[in-house]
Amino acid sequence: MTARLVTVILGVLLLPVILIAQSDTDRFVMRMKQDDKNGDGKLTLAEFTGPKRLFEKLDDDGDGVLLLSENTAQKLREVRARAGTRSAPELENAERRIQMETTRSRAAGMRGGARQRPQPDHQNVRYGEHERHVLDVYLAETENNKPAPCMIWIHGGGFRRGDKSEGSMFSSFFTQNGIHYVTLNYRFSQHEIAPACFHDCARALQFLRRNAETWNIDTKRIAIGGGSAGAGLAQWLAYSPDRANPTAQDPVMRESTRVSALILLNAQTSYDFRWIKQHIPGDAWMGEGLQQLFGYTIEDVDELNDKQLRTIEECSPLTHFSGDDPPTLLFYRRSRDPQIAVQNPMDGIHHPLFGLELEERADKWGVPCEVFTVETPKDRIFYNNRWDYAVEFLEKHFQMK
Repeated sequence: MTARLVTVILGVLLLPVILIAQSDTDRFVMRMKQDDKNGDGKLTLAEFTGPKRLFEKLDDDGDGVLLLSENTAQKLREVRARAGTRSAPELENAERRIQMETTRSRAAGMRGGARQRPQPDHQNVRYGEHERHVLDVYLAETENNKPAPCMIWIHGGGFRRGDKSEGSMFSSFFTQNGIHYVTLNYRFSQHEIAPACFHDCARALQFLRRNAETWNIDTKRIAIGGGSAGAGLAQWLAYSPDRANPTAQDPVMRESTRVSALILLNAQTSYDFRWIKQHIPGDAWMGEGLQQLFGYTIEDVDELNDKQLRTIEECSPLTHFSGDDPPTLLFYRRSRDPQIAVQNPMDGIHHPLFGLELEERADKWGVPCEVFTVETPKDRIFYNNRWDYAVEFLEKHFQMK
C-alpha cells in the first residue's frame, strides 16, 4: 500500500472526529455569545451557562470575566487540547451535560427572575478630567447610619482593557456585611504609559477620602484590592509612601493614600522585567502588556535609559514594601509548581511565585501576609469560595467583630 493511499485512508477515518470537535467548539462559542445578554462582549461566571471548570480554564487572568473575541474559539480548542483528546461519545456526553446545566440555569432564572449584576448606588462619579476617571459606589446598610469601612476594587486587563463594572459581581459580599464597595476605571497604557494609571488610582483614593461624608465612609478603615493588573495597582498604592501633599492647591491632593488592608487575585508583585526574568521561569518577562505599559519593545529593552528604568522600578510594588505596610491577602488559582510558568507565559505572569516572594519579605518585616494557592481539589473549593474568607479577613483587620 502506498504512502499516499495510507494518508488518504487516515484522512477519511479521522475526518468525522475532527468535524465533531469543530462543531462542538463552534456550538459552544455560539452559546457563550448567547449568554452575553447585554452584548458587552464579556461574561461573568453568573452569566456563563457552561461548566464552571471550563470557565476557570478560559479565564486566563483569573479576574472572573471572560472577554469574547475573535480568538475565543481558538482558546477553547487549546484548553481542550491540554485536557487531552476526547472521543466522539465523550464530546456528545459533554454537550448533553452542558444542555442540562443550561436548562437548569434558565429554569432557576425563570423562577427567581433574571440573574443580573448588582447596580451601583452612585454610578460614573467623576474623580478626574479623563473620560476614564470615573468610579462606582455600592453602599452598605449601616447601623444608625454610622460611617462604615470601604473596599476599593481595581479591575485587571493587562493595563490595556477592562472596566469597573467587572467588579460588580463581588459587591454584595461586602455590602451585605457592612462594608461599602467602590470600583474604578483608570487610563490604559494606550492612553498614556506608566506611571499614569498608577497616579489615577491614587487620585481616586484621595477623591474618596475627600468626599467620605457624602457616602458615609470611615476614612480610617479603607481597604484596596484588584485582580492581575488591578492587584499590581493596588499594591503600589498601598506600599508606596503617602502621597498626601498638605500644601497642594487642589484639596483632593491633600488627602492620604494609606490603606488598612489588601485583597489580591493572581497578583504580580513586580513589573520590572529584570526581576521577573530572574524569579519567574519561562517567558513571562517578555509580556506585551509590560512592553506597552512602559513604552519599550523586547528588541530595544537593553537600550532603556536610566529614567525609563527608574520608572519601571518605581511602579513595581516590591520596591516600596516595608514594615509599616498593611496586611495582605493573596489568592492564586494556580499551583506553586514553577513548571507551570514555563509551559505558558500567561500562567507565568500570574504565578504564585510573585506572591511567595512578597510573603517572604513580609515575614521578615513582621507584616501579616497570607498566600493561598490551588494544589488539591480542596484548595479549588476554597478558591471558589474566596470572597467569604476575604470578608472575614477585612472584618478582622477592621475590628468589626
